[in-house]
Amino acid sequence: MTRTLRLRSSGDDVKYLQERLNALPTARPLLPADGKFGAKTRDRVKEYQGNNALPVDGIVAPPTWGQLLGRAVAKTTGFFVLGRDLYDRRGVKVLLRGVNKMSVFEQADDSRGQISFPEIKQAGANTVRIVWAIATDQGPTSTATLDALIKNAKANHLIPMIELHDATGNWGRLNDLVDYWTQPAVVSILRRRKAYLLVNIANEAGDHTVSQADFVAGYTSAVQRMRAAGIHTPLVIDASNWGKDLGMLNNTAAALLAADPEGNLIFSVHLYWPLADGANAAFIRSNLQQAVDLGYPLVVGEFSQFGAYSENHPLANKCGPTGEIDYQTILAVCHELQLGWYAWEWGPGNGYNDPLCAVMDMTPDRLFAHLKPGWAREAALDSPFGIRQTSVTPASI
Repeated sequence: MTRTLRLRSSGDDVKYLQERLNALPTARPLLPADGKFGAKTRDRVKEYQGNNALPVDGIVAPPTWGQLLGRAVAKTTGFFVLGRDLYDRRGVKVLLRGVNKMSVFEQADDSRGQISFPEIKQAGANTVRIVWAIATDQGPTSTATLDALIKNAKANHLIPMIELHDATGNWGRLNDLVDYWTQPAVVSILRRRKAYLLVNIANEAGDHTVSQADFVAGYTSAVQRMRAAGIHTPLVIDASNWGKDLGMLNNTAAALLAADPEGNLIFSVHLYWPLADGANAAFIRSNLQQAVDLGYPLVVGEFSQFGAYSENHPLANKCGPTGEIDYQTILAVCHELQLGWYAWEWGPGNGYNDPLCAVMDMTPDRLFAHLKPGWAREAALDSPFGIRQTSVTPASI
């Protein structure tokens, strides 16, 4: 999905267009990549259209975009991807900088984010990844609450990314999640909020046994079913192996983008890569650089200082020393490579089943004033690569 560009359009997507045209053979001088669609850009578009059997009108609508990108696209009224970047409906490039919030488990105290979302905004975040589910131990969730969460995130100038948690680690439940997304009551919500919404199809669906063929087949079906139901937001696809398998995304992103009739997918890796298993700074940097070099839209959907399962220490607690993650390198490399990210997790609640995992709570009580020292303050405030220093909220939000 893209904006239609024409004479006098302006924005980061116009700059992308100019850079893309400059990379192609032309008899004309190179365009200034200034994000302004003037006469020279129009003439270069016309030249490209004439060389590619397109209507020569100087307007970059879906047919011209599709030829340039090599895949189907559709006109959008919300967020869209070009290359490896996300843009808002005005054509402004958006670098996601936010946190996760386990809202679905906050039914007693903060079910609609009315406490947490304003506090998250105080950290400077431009987005929140909202943990949702078809059902919890207390029973089915409410679509009215889902709608309120999305609405309240936007009211606090946070881009809402809503995810379903029911299939975590369980590939066999992917279709159940698509059934939820495509029911009319949910589609109505997603369509009403589509101008500013991101939809994460399934949190960490599948373990290490998911094959590449099954991953492509499963998500091709999921994406096409959701598009056919009328869901036109960017769709976010988590890596397999509990979100950690970046190689799976590297190997399947191109095929899945081509399978989306709107070409509007984002891919998400969860960086629970343990230092104890060799995931040091060099490992993190080389793996993320490899993914970036492939040019597909990628974000880090989750990371923390702890929470990694170590294969070298399989009986150790993931929130103990062997579960430690080099989060400082993640912050630095994501800044360098211009990758969006979401820290896990605002809190409280990570210590519900294991008190040791309360170390993953950024706050003990949802309040920004009580942001914990250490990794939480670094990710939010103190690091030069953290939220406060690098987050920009687009005017459309």
